[in-house]
Amino acid sequence: MKNMKELTLPLLSAAAVILAGCVTTSVYPFYGENDAVFEPALIGHWTKVQHPEERWTFERDSGDCYRVTCVSEGKTNTGQGHFFKLKGQSFLDFSTPTWKEDIQPQPVPSHILVSVTQIAPTMKMADLSYEWLGQLLATNPAAIRHLVIKTGDNPEDRRIVLTADTAELQRFVIRHLKTEGAWNEGLELQPAK
Repeated sequence: MKNMKELTLPLLSAAAVILAGCVTTSVYPFYGENDAVFEPALIGHWTKVQHPEERWTFERDSGDCYRVTCVSEGKTNTGQGHFFKLKGQSFLDFSTPTWKEDIQPQPVPSHILVSVTQIAPTMKMADLSYEWLGQLLATNPAAIRHLVIKTGDNPEDRRIVLTADTAELQRFVIRHLKTEGAWNEGLELQPAK
């Protein structure tokens, strides 16, 4: 599963510590063209509350996009973040638009969604639970469009990738904003000193 996390989204390999399993990824973004907004309170340097050696930097990129850099365990990963709201709840969609290595065939860019439950005095984020999603899709495969990709020889070596378009993703997220178990306890960042 480690290779999957690195291939899925290098930026969040450090944040994957908050996950009890794999990372929930989507082929399409979780935000629409007119959804992204700029939230100035995100700009700056942050450290992980539980592990201050892990550092995050949010910088304004083009338009309402953030350049997000995470430094953890001697590795630096950079990607993009888009802040948006659905039904009053704040979210960040993380993605990596470019790859550091020349990989053929080129990986399909993926998106990871985190709910931003608080920005100040600390930033609290919770990810969509991969385990919960797997259980939901096992009992109701039509809950959302997806693929199950085999990643190894063992039955548990598989990866769920959401293939629903943005509108369907948003309806799914809204439907499960308050669903028990749908969101993991998350990552907490504090302003760097």
